[in-house]
Amino acid sequence: MSITPLKKVFADTTGKTNHYDEYKVDLSDSPIVMNLFPGTTGQSAVSDVIIDSTRKGSNIQGSITDFTIGTGNSLVNKFLEVYTIITDVATDTNLTSLDFSLTGGIAPYRYKMERTVQQQGDSAAYKITIFFTDFS
Repeated sequence: MSITPLKKVFADTTGKTNHYDEYKVDLSDSPIVMNLFPGTTGQSAVSDVIIDSTRKGSNIQGSITDFTIGTGNSLVNKFLEVYTIITDVATDTNLTSLDFSLTGGIAPYRYKMERTVQQQGDSAAYKITIFFTDFS
C-alpha cells in the first residue's frame, strides 16, 4: 500500500506544527469567530475546518478571515480541528508559519506556529485542535 503525498506530509510533521488547547465559551448565541493566516508572502495554503467530524470548510485556499464556526452554546463540549498544508514558494526563506485566532468566547485566543522546510516547494502540515468548554 502506498502512502499518498498528503498522508506523507502529515507523517513528517513534528510537535512544532501540532497544537491542542481549550477555549472557554459561555452558553449564549454569541458567535465564535476564527481567523487563520498562513505565513508571509510566498506561502500558499489550503485548510479544512472540522467541528466534531462535520466539515465547516473544505479545501479553503489562503487566509481564513472572520469565519464563524458556531455559537458558544452550539460549540460547548465539541472539538474544532483545523488542518492546514502550507507550501513554501518564496525564494528568500524556507520558513513557513501559521497564525490562528478565536474571538467571541470569554477572552480572545491566539497561537502562532512556525516550521522551516528543507527547500523551496516543500510543504509543512499544521494541525490545531481546540476543545470548547463552558466557563462556568
